[in-house]
Amino acid sequence: MKLKNRIMPAMLFFGVVAFSSCDDREKDTLQPTFEQGAISHVMVDSSEVTSYNYAGKSLTQINYYDKETGDLESFEKFIRDSKGNLIKSSTHAGTNHAMLSEQDYKYNDKNQLTQTTTSYYNGSSLEYSAVTTFAYNSKKELEKKTVYEGKEVATAKLKSYTTYEVLPNGNFGQEKQYVVDSKGTGKLFSTTTYSYDSNQNPFFAHGEPGAAASPNNMTVASTLVHASKKAYRYTYTYKYDERGYPTSQTVTSPNGQAQTFTYLYSN
Repeated sequence: MKLKNRIMPAMLFFGVVAFSSCDDREKDTLQPTFEQGAISHVMVDSSEVTSYNYAGKSLTQINYYDKETGDLESFEKFIRDSKGNLIKSSTHAGTNHAMLSEQDYKYNDKNQLTQTTTSYYNGSSLEYSAVTTFAYNSKKELEKKTVYEGKEVATAKLKSYTTYEVLPNGNFGQEKQYVVDSKGTGKLFSTTTYSYDSNQNPFFAHGEPGAAASPNNMTVASTLVHASKKAYRYTYTYKYDERGYPTSQTVTSPNGQAQTFTYLYSN
């Protein structure tokens, strides 16, 4: 599940180591509407940093706020097809709603995500494009993600790829990130190993297709950067409600600094 920002819980998606002024109808879409029991807000030091919009059980928008001022920094919008598959997402600036990036999704006949195409904008100008392809094992688990620079795989430049190992309970146990050199050879850049608790991750349902999201809450993420031989260890501790859902997560970084995220639910 990559870190979009801004301030988001690190166990949401992996990756420890992107309009003109709106009318009244658009403004209304920025106001959270909640599905019973779904996570609605993330707080840091009593300040709202993230909120979630739903249509029924489907996530339609994520809003990110400046911790100090409370201003909307940016927001993501999600569009789904009749099957509920995500087919388009976009990220917008909070101030003027200018599009920052747009992502399109393609699926195979097994309803598995096979490709995303991402466009990054600077103002109204297209600045950069990337294509990501996805491969799965016989258990339909994400096995490999490959990133290309360009709009089409046939002509794009291979930049990097990541391989995944999935534990029997469905959690992602390890990922290896490779960078591709000028000769087209992949070199192992880093290996990250993850540990989990046995409680339900409230963000699991928000995992975008192709994101390495796990059903349980991450407790440790240990990354080894192979070239430098440096290791980085993040730890995550939680408080839970009576359902076993986390009400807070404290992230401790390799330098010992800690930050606590508080989760609010619609019920």
